[in-house]
Amino acid sequence: MPTVLRLLAVMSCLFVGPALAASPLDGAWRLDSGSYVDDQGQEKDYGSLKLQGTKLLTDGHFSFTTTQDGRFWAGGSGTFTAGADTYVETPQMASYAVVEGGNYHFSYTLEGNTWTLERFEDGKRVEREVWRRVTSAP
Repeated sequence: MPTVLRLLAVMSCLFVGPALAASPLDGAWRLDSGSYVDDQGQEKDYGSLKLQGTKLLTDGHFSFTTTQDGRFWAGGSGTFTAGADTYVETPQMASYAVVEGGNYHFSYTLEGNTWTLERFEDGKRVEREVWRRVTSAP
C-alpha cells in the first residue's frame, strides 16, 4: 500500500505543479485602448485607428490578433515571461518585423481586470496598451 500512496503523491504533483506556476496574467484579454509611436516618431492612438484586439496567455505562451475596422491588422504568437511588474514577449511567429533580439520588454500594472503595459526605447515610451480581462457571463 505505501507504494500506491507514493505513486498517487507523485501523480498529484504532476497535476498541481503547473497550476501553482500559473501566471496571474493567464487568460483571455480584450484590447481597451492604447497607442504606439510610428516610424516617423508620431504617436498613433488605437481608438482613432479603429483597432481592436484579443490576446490569450497561458502556460508561458501568448497569442494575439488585432483588427483595424474589422479587417486583419496584426497577429503573433510565442512565449512570455512575467515578473511582479515586467512582462517580456518573445514572438516565434508574427505578421510584422520583430525587433532586433526578438524580445519586447514592457513594464505593467495589473489592477483587478485591467492590465496596462508600457514599452520604452531609449527612455521614450513607444507603446502603451490597456487590456481588460474577458470574464464569463454570470
